[in-house]
Amino acid sequence: MDRRTALRTLATAGALPLLAPERVAAVLEARRYLASDEDATGSGQALSEHELVMDGLIADVILPRTETPSASDLGVHEFVDLIAAEWMDGDESDALHEGLATLDETSRARFGRGFVDSSGREQLMLITELDTSMPVSVSSDGVGGGFYPMLKRLVLVGYFTTEDGASQVGYRTIPGEFGGCVAPGVGR
Repeated sequence: MDRRTALRTLATAGALPLLAPERVAAVLEARRYLASDEDATGSGQALSEHELVMDGLIADVILPRTETPSASDLGVHEFVDLIAAEWMDGDESDALHEGLATLDETSRARFGRGFVDSSGREQLMLITELDTSMPVSVSSDGVGGGFYPMLKRLVLVGYFTTEDGASQVGYRTIPGEFGGCVAPGVGR
């Protein structure tokens, strides 16, 4: 699998729990490929340093550190940056940049400081508002539109395609045992 195919597989995955087992296996394979590719590390750079910090803070509000690693502990913000640099088209990239800028402006207007400088409680408040305002209806591909649904989807895919993230949901690439063909009415 080449790097471009790996990135496309990861970015189009959507959300791990919604995928068929064979699709999850492909996503996990792509994630392992990227993790082992020294050139892939740090090759994103679609986001400015400030946007990357914001992305990490947002990711940690979505998936905070508990007894499990947080999103930023697993490098999800770098994953989002890589996908933005290597896969997103101009409209998606613009939506990401504009959404981060709007969130920063909203934080300044409400709290007198940008998102990065806001308290954890203030950041949680803003992200919770984005969560509650996510569209109920989704597009034909099963994904709501806009900046936050796109970012949240990338955070979830980025997290749950890491080895640590996938272990949190107990996913097994090959579930159970294969029974083969069995004649109807014949017990084993």
